[in-house]
Amino acid sequence: MAARQISWTPTMSSYMLAHLCGLVTGGHRPGTSFKNVHWNGCAAAMNEYFQRTDLIGTHITNHTRTWKRKYKQIVHLKSLSGALWDEDNFMIVLDHEHYTNHIKDHKEDEPFLNKPIKHYEEMLVIVGASMATGQYAKGSSDPLATEVIDLEEQKTNKAAASNEEVAQSHTCDESAAPKLKKVKTNPSAEDRMVATIMASSERIVVAIEKLASDVNPAIDGLWDEMKELPGFDVDSLAHYYAYLVDNPRVATAFKVLGGVQRKVWVSRYVKSTFPEAEAC
Repeated sequence: MAARQISWTPTMSSYMLAHLCGLVTGGHRPGTSFKNVHWNGCAAAMNEYFQRTDLIGTHITNHTRTWKRKYKQIVHLKSLSGALWDEDNFMIVLDHEHYTNHIKDHKEDEPFLNKPIKHYEEMLVIVGASMATGQYAKGSSDPLATEVIDLEEQKTNKAAASNEEVAQSHTCDESAAPKLKKVKTNPSAEDRMVATIMASSERIVVAIEKLASDVNPAIDGLWDEMKELPGFDVDSLAHYYAYLVDNPRVATAFKVLGGVQRKVWVSRYVKSTFPEAEAC
């Protein structure tokens, strides 16, 4: 089924990233890439959550590519001369003059400079494991690379090139075809690749641990906001708050909703959980 074009809202993007990030942190994604079952499962979850019927796995795949491109752009910007990385706030920091001159020529970079990068942790967990820099990677004390290499795409391109060479060899006369020599591997390059994967994995683990162990940002101050929500008794709100605590992804989406949408969500939850209860 062809995927028709849809408009992604910030809330939808937040939910998708939180869902995919949950698959990684929960150990449900083998290797560094998602499978069709993951894309389709995310689409089904979003259809149910946002009361839609039009989202399919292809939409999730395409939108994830958009965030993958953003992550590549962020990695590139972190390598700018004079750029500093604020680990606590996930900010790429440039001094005023450098920032002003850069934005004049690269307006598309403005959302990622001198301000916290939204969803950086999710991008790191979802995308970071499949990417490296430079001759696969450099240490944190070395100058950062100028280009990002996508290991998954590189692997796919190599496989395609190999298949093309095999196809061409079968079309040539066997007696005239030169004997292919086995390519000698470069041990030092392989060592760098292994070191890159290990270093990348360590960064992913740190991000996952932080996401899993830290207090969910969506929960901070949420109860105080919910107590002001009109039309519900405290017990009903407390039940829904407990539900949000147990479901951080739902809490993240709930946090960005307006008052009317929040009332709708709480009302549906209360009616489904306590059919005899009614809003005040």
